[in-house]
Amino acid sequence: MAIVANGIDDRIEQLTALTRRLIELMTIETEALKARKLDASSRDWEEKERLAHTYRMEMNDLSRKPDLLVTANAALRKDLFETVRRFQEVLAAHNKALNAMREITEGLVESIAREVANETNGPKGYSAQGQSSGKMRAAGIAVNAKA
Repeated sequence: MAIVANGIDDRIEQLTALTRRLIELMTIETEALKARKLDASSRDWEEKERLAHTYRMEMNDLSRKPDLLVTANAALRKDLFETVRRFQEVLAAHNKALNAMREITEGLVESIAREVANETNGPKGYSAQGQSSGKMRAAGIAVNAKA
């Protein structure tokens, strides 16, 4: 969804407001990640996705038309640039929190997989000479329910 604006100044004001809202949403999400309280049903998910899509479209369009940006009010341009810089900082912090959560999750999954593998392999067996012969493999058992 593109911004509907009355001129470049209005467009920049709207883009700045949109970016500030993204900063708010991403900051909330980053804090939830750090507190390990982020779930897949984030109530702001749809809004964040819609705003991020609009942000990408607008920034791509402005990058293709740099002459248009030059005609904008200098104070509005400066405000937009500062807001975008802040947004990039927030995105970097969000990425760092996501990577930390991923590492924790992967570590848990690996620990669980090791534990399952140890349980699946069963106890150590012994050879005819009474020496440990390593892990015994668990075998499946077929049961005839009619018997």
